[in-house]
Amino acid sequence: MSTNVRGRNFLKLLDYSPKEIRYFLDLSKNFKNMKKMEFFILI
Repeated sequence: MSTNVRGRNFLKLLDYSPKEIRYFLDLSKNFKNMKKMEFFILI
């Protein structure tokens, strides 16, 4: 799933569609899982 949110300001949830909100939630979940599995390399 790909959602283009580049160049948009996050002011309130009403500015985004349910599909875009789901995208943000899934993305944050993926980042948290990657962090738990130590895939992030701090530079």
